[in-house]
Amino acid sequence: MNYIFGATGYIGRYLCVHLKELGVPFTAIGRSEKVRPFFEQNGIPLEIFDLSGPVKPEERFPAVPGDAIVNLAACLAEHETPVERFFEVNTLGTQRLLEFARVRGVKKVVVTSSHKVYNDVDVPPVTPISEETPPRYRGDHTPYIISKIAAEHFVEYYNKDFGLKGICLRLTGVHGYGEILGHLNPDGSYRKSTFEIFFEKALRGDSIEVWGDQSIRRDHIYVKDVLGAILAAILAPDASGIFNIAMGRAYSQYEEACALADVFAGSRHSTVTARPDLPGLVRGYLYDISKARAQLRWEPAFTDLHALYADYKAEWQSKRFRNYHFIRPEDRPATL
Repeated sequence: MNYIFGATGYIGRYLCVHLKELGVPFTAIGRSEKVRPFFEQNGIPLEIFDLSGPVKPEERFPAVPGDAIVNLAACLAEHETPVERFFEVNTLGTQRLLEFARVRGVKKVVVTSSHKVYNDVDVPPVTPISEETPPRYRGDHTPYIISKIAAEHFVEYYNKDFGLKGICLRLTGVHGYGEILGHLNPDGSYRKSTFEIFFEKALRGDSIEVWGDQSIRRDHIYVKDVLGAILAAILAPDASGIFNIAMGRAYSQYEEACALADVFAGSRHSTVTARPDLPGLVRGYLYDISKARAQLRWEPAFTDLHALYADYKAEWQSKRFRNYHFIRPEDRPATL
C-alpha cells in the first residue's frame, strides 16, 4: 500500500487518478473536505488528515515495510501565507512523515520540493542548473524556499541515520489544467499570470503582445510528466537524494504564446507579436535532468509545446481536474 499525503491538491488529484488507472494500490490522504466530491466521482476513498494536527500519522495509518509514502502537502509561495505556516506544513509536516516511515519500517519516502530553491541563480540562460547548484536566498519567496530546503535536509538526515531511501523531487513550474499560476489572496482576489492572460487572448482570437527579450527562456514541465517522475521514484528501490524534475528544454514566452494561439485560437487566427522594447522577463532557467534519467529511469513525454497544449486543452474541456480554491468570479482566469 502506498500513502499519498496532499492528495486533495492539484498534483495529488492527478496522481490518485493515475495510480488508480494503473492498478497501483494507495490510500489518498488530504485535509480539504471540500474536494471530497472529486474523489467520490472518481471512485477513490479519501482519508481526511492534517499533517500539522495533534494526531501523528503512525497513530492513524498502518503502514508496513514495503510501502511507500509520498508527500505532496505544501503551503505554496504563490498564496498569501503567514511565514510560520510554511514551516508547519512544508518542513515539520515532512519530518512527521519521515518519522512515520521510521517507526513503521518504511524505506521509500518521496517528497516534492521546488525549483524555487534556485531562485535568482545568476547563470547564463543556456547553462543547465544541476542539483549541485547552491540555493539562493533572495526575493519575496525566501521564507518558502528556506522551508523547502529545511525539509530536504530532514530527508537527508533520515537517509543517513535511519537507512531510508528518501527522494526529493525539485519540480520546476508545473503546467496543466487546474493549476493556479497567478497570485491568490485570502479574500479570493486574484492577479492573473502572463500565461493566463495569453490564454484568454488566444481563446478570443485577440492579438497577443509578448514583451521583453525573447532570448530569455524557461524550462517548465507538464503535470502528467510529474506523475511519471513520482511513480519512477516510488519504483526505484535504491535511489535516494535530490532530483531535478523538468522538461530539460527551455522555451521563450513568444514560443509559448505562438503554441497557445495555434492550439486555442483555431480559425480565429490570434496573431503574436514580439515587443523587445517593452519590459518582460528578467531571468530564464534550464535544468539538468540527467540524474533523474540515469537513476530513476524517467523521461519527460511532453517536451513539444503543441503536444503539451493539445493535452491541456482536452483536460480543460473535460473540467475533470477543476480547481477548488475560492477565487472571486470577476478575477477567475479562463484557464480554470
